[in-house]
This record gives sequence, structure tokens and C-alpha cells, in this order.
Amino acid sequence: MPHHSTDTVCGLVGVLPETLRRWRRAGLITPPGANGYSDQQLTRALCVREMTSGGHTLFDIHAALNWPGVTLPGGWACREEDMLQLLDAHPDADIERELQMMSTDYCGDDYVNRYLRPLNLWLRSDLSEGANQRQARFHQAVLRQWERMALAARRRSTVPLFLEAVSVRDETEIWMEAIRLNGQGFRVEVAAEASGIPAKAQCRFEHHLMWCGDGISASMKAAFHASLEAGEPIMLIGTNTTLRTRVEVESASA
Repeated sequence: MPHHSTDTVCGLVGVLPETLRRWRRAGLITPPGANGYSDQQLTRALCVREMTSGGHTLFDIHAALNWPGVTLPGGWACREEDMLQLLDAHPDADIERELQMMSTDYCGDDYVNRYLRPLNLWLRSDLSEGANQRQARFHQAVLRQWERMALAARRRSTVPLFLEAVSVRDETEIWMEAIRLNGQGFRVEVAAEASGIPAKAQCRFEHHLMWCGDGISASMKAAFHASLEAGEPIMLIGTNTTLRTRVEVESASA
């Protein structure tokens, strides 16, 4: 019978080793044998990954796996409501603890795309009393979560990646993207200040992503194409990769 290493299972399921350990402690999957994980254990991990993609708690998933008649309650909407309540009236330590727990319970893509980004969009569209304070607290908590994850990534065998800000409209976006990439197994170096000139990485990298949150200037687009022609592993990403006009560039820098 074939067996799989922890790294193989994490790669196939799309989670970090910390998340796999969290699922084991929650009783959702059994520990690997002397030769690694069996096909049956891999199938179970894939099943858990599918169930967590709905935003259900590990406690509820454990109940559903052991008692098939149990209906999974809640989901991402409940997780978001929990965080909004913490942002409104709880200490920073509680907010950070919740983000850290969520980051280990769920795969990186779900954690960012189905939890952090919807929360960020909601907070930025909120016009009620105290909205600015809640948004600022959320941003700082995301930044601190990134710092913890970046530190942990240095202790793993990970692929180095350089994430460079070309333009920024929402200051939280690039840090959420860094967290998402970390969850995919990259060790990410972030240049978060969009200066209008190409940034220099401090460490060696194998992939270079240029983040565009508010378009790209002609000069930065030219630098991107020059890197492409030189055969460098570079890519444009972000919420707005369109070419900015000269007026828009001058207005943004004013």
C-alpha cells in the first residue's frame, strides 16, 4: 500500500503542516504511521479540506464526521460576525488570537479569499459610528498575523518569493495576499511601499509578483516587460493591472 509524506499530503490538500497538525489534534484525521500517511488518510484529509471550505468550525466538522445525521451550522458568515464583534468591543489580543486560530484551522486560500477579504471589503464600506477605528484595528491585526506567519515560514523549507507593490489603493490588500501566498508554501518578502520605481529585494527569490491595486504606470509597465524579455520569473497581479494615464499617476503622487 502506498504511503505519503507530510509534505506530499500538505501539497495535495493545499494546507500548511500547522493546519494538518491542528486537524489531527481536533480528531479529524489520524496520525501518520511509520511510513507516512496512507491513501485512506489522504482521502480523509481531502474530505476535511472540503468541509472546512464552508467555514465550519473544527468542532462542528468533528461532530458531522462521527454522527452523519448532524447538520453543519454556521459557516463563513458566522466567522465574520464573530470577528466584527471582537473588533467592536474586545482587546487587540482577542482579535489577534482569533485571526491566528482561523489561519491554522483553514487552508490559506479559504482563510484569505473567503474570510479576510470579505471582512476587509465590509469594513471599508461601513459608514456606521466607529467604522474607521474597526478598520484600523483590523488592518493592524492582519499585519501582525502576517509577521507571525512570515517568521514561521523562515523555519520551513519554502520557496522564496518577492511581492512588490506597484500601486496601492487599499493598504490591507497586499498583506492579505502575502498571507495567502505564505499558505501556498512560499516564503514571501514584501516591498509594500509603491514608490514608482522598481523595488530591490533583500533576499534571493525564485518568483517575482508585482502587485497592482490601483493600475500601473507606463514606466513600471516598461520595467515589467523588460524583466519578462530577460527571462525573469515575473508576473503582474492585483485588483487593477490596467495602465494608468499620466494624469492619474501625477494625481496619486500629489
